[in-house]
Amino acid sequence: MKKVLLSAVAVLAFTLGNAQSNQKGTMHVNVMGGFLSGTSTSQADEAGSLEYKSTANGAQFGANFQYGIAESFSAGIGLEVGTAVLTPKNLDSYDSYGYTEPSISTFKVIASGRYYFLNEEKFNVYAGPSVGFTTGKDKVVAYAGDSKTKYSGLNYGINAGGNYFFTDIVGITANVGYEGNSLKSKQTFDGEEFTGKATLSGIKVMFGLALKF
Repeated sequence: MKKVLLSAVAVLAFTLGNAQSNQKGTMHVNVMGGFLSGTSTSQADEAGSLEYKSTANGAQFGANFQYGIAESFSAGIGLEVGTAVLTPKNLDSYDSYGYTEPSISTFKVIASGRYYFLNEEKFNVYAGPSVGFTTGKDKVVAYAGDSKTKYSGLNYGINAGGNYFFTDIVGITANVGYEGNSLKSKQTFDGEEFTGKATLSGIKVMFGLALKF
C-alpha cells in the first residue's frame, strides 16, 4: 500500500511539473491583428536636405511561429503586413507643394525570442527582443507631380505578451511592444530618382488567435 501511495504521489508530481504551456519541443502559432502608433522621419541624401517629420498610425496584421527550445525559452520567426498614414508635423513645408498625407505600406520578416516569466498549463507571460527586415512603399500626390518611394532596411524591437488557452490547443494571445525601422529610401519624382533615409517607429499592440501543438 505504501509503495502504491508513493507511486501515485510521484506520478502526480511529474504531471504537475510538466503542466506547462511552453516546453522543449512545443510549437506555438499566433495569428494577430492590431495597430502601430508612433512617428516617422524622412530625409534625402543630398546635402542640406530637410528632414520631414510625421506622426504614423495604422493597422498591422501578422503570423508568428515559435518553437520551445527549453522550458522557459522559445525562438521563432514571423511575417507581418501593415499600413500607416503619415501626418506631417512640419505641415507648411508640405502644403507649399500641395502634398496629400502619404500612406506607407510595409512587409516585414521578423525573428524573435521569448523568455517565459510565467509558464502555467493554461497561460503564460513572456518578453523578448526581435530583429528582422522591412520593405515598404508609399505614394504621394502633389500639384507638381506624383511621388513614389520604396523602402528597405532593418527592423528591431522588444515585446511583452501572453497566451491563454481554452483547450490543449486553442487560445488567445496579446502582445505589446516597441518597434523601430531604420530604412533606406529610393524616391521617383517626375522620372528622376532620389535616395535617402527614413525611420518608422512606435508602440505596437496586437491581439489574436493562439495555437499550441
